[in-house]
Amino acid sequence: MLYIIGLGLNDERDLGERARRIAQKAECYCELYTSRWFGSIPNLQALIKNKIQLVNRAFLEEGSERFIESAKKRKIVLFVPGDPLAATTHINLMVEAKKRKIPVKIIHNSSIFSAIGETGLQLYKFGKTSTVPFSGQTDSVKNTVKQNKKAGLHTLLLLDLQSENSTYMHPEIGLQLLLHKKIISRKDKVVFASRLGKTSDIKYGTVSQLIQTKMDTPAVIIIPGKLHFAEKEFLELVEIKKKSQINIKKEITKRIPKVKVRRKIKKYTRKISKPVKRITKKIRKVTKKKQKRRKK
Repeated sequence: MLYIIGLGLNDERDLGERARRIAQKAECYCELYTSRWFGSIPNLQALIKNKIQLVNRAFLEEGSERFIESAKKRKIVLFVPGDPLAATTHINLMVEAKKRKIPVKIIHNSSIFSAIGETGLQLYKFGKTSTVPFSGQTDSVKNTVKQNKKAGLHTLLLLDLQSENSTYMHPEIGLQLLLHKKIISRKDKVVFASRLGKTSDIKYGTVSQLIQTKMDTPAVIIIPGKLHFAEKEFLELVEIKKKSQINIKKEITKRIPKVKVRRKIKKYTRKISKPVKRITKKIRKVTKKKQKRRKK
């Protein structure tokens, strides 16, 4: 029997009771290259009271036949971040096992594909998903965004990672790449969602606003399609507000020292006072002449 068990988005505490009992009586493996996970192997071992072997991409993809064949004779557990079937690697393992008539059991858990509902966007209104790669090859991203926009659907953009050296793309970097490739414009509104299910951070605003916003990883970028009024209502709560003109004026006056302001006022009053004095003199002369005429 082959068990593929999801670890969820957070840490080992997201593991359910059923998954723990299965893992206690099986040969256990774990991969952490498909997504970022905030737990630790020692803590997971202590929880299931069993040893776990950490495996890499080559072990599961190049050596998949040997791994699957071992499930013919004994119970094998593969722990994966998020949900077991969110990554194509795990779907391929399931298919290969079924071809060899090896029973497969999937123990589901939370994943980014369900957690994005925390942004207030309705799940059934999401279109095709794409990944923004470090390589800068964004043709598939461009096609995905274009197709989804045409259909009025939201686009979920995952951000690339290199787990072997713990490198994760930040959303502002992904946004810069999309802007450079002219997939989006500075006026477009997008959503940043970071560490959903852990210390969730969600922001909504224009590309110009969000490109200056730093957020933790793992994170995703969402390009909204046609918004329902309920979606709009939620996004307004997390929207980066534009600074009003009054606030801008206050900020400007704070930056200028009071002494400088006083000097400027004095200079201005001096300039005004000269012509004002001339006018008052003329008025006095005219009034004196009138008074003399009246006396006569």
